[in-house]
Amino acid sequence: MNEREFAELKTKAAETLCQIGRCYETGDGVGKDGAEAVRWYRMAAEHGCVQAMIELGKCYTFGIGVRRNRATAFRWLRKAAEQGHVMAMLLLGKRYLCEFDAEYDPREGVKWLRRAADHGDARGMFELGECYENGTGVKKDPDAAYLWFCRAALAAPEDEEMYRRVQNQIFEPRLKEVLGR
Repeated sequence: MNEREFAELKTKAAETLCQIGRCYETGDGVGKDGAEAVRWYRMAAEHGCVQAMIELGKCYTFGIGVRRNRATAFRWLRKAAEQGHVMAMLLLGKRYLCEFDAEYDPREGVKWLRRAADHGDARGMFELGECYENGTGVKKDPDAAYLWFCRAALAAPEDEEMYRRVQNQIFEPRLKEVLGR
């Protein structure tokens, strides 16, 4: 077995541990047991399974099988984002932008939203547009906001809620402004 094959096997094993954790969390085929789910997620996360890192973050955020611990949840979420998980990047960015969170840091939030957006995530693009629109973590820039909103709408036309908001709150007012109506 060469190094690549070994790495693939290790990844599959970690993903399997995560799936077992999900079974315990949901009660699929086994008794529902949050603490046991956390145990399996932790094993998977420690072996590099990014999805398990996200699941652990969720468990610590909502107190599933463990006591709520926002700092521990944050650490697992950040670890997943650093491993390249796009949804983790988006969630981490939003967490940094939450004024009521101990980790509040708008510039860091924009950094993570930009990473998600650069990976093609429409929600990250939209959230980045809002940052430019409001001057949160960046200098207020209506043109940059408009650009990010356009990118978001093009990236996910199936997301009706986001598309409608961009249409009603961004495109139409901008069109009226340009046409002078």
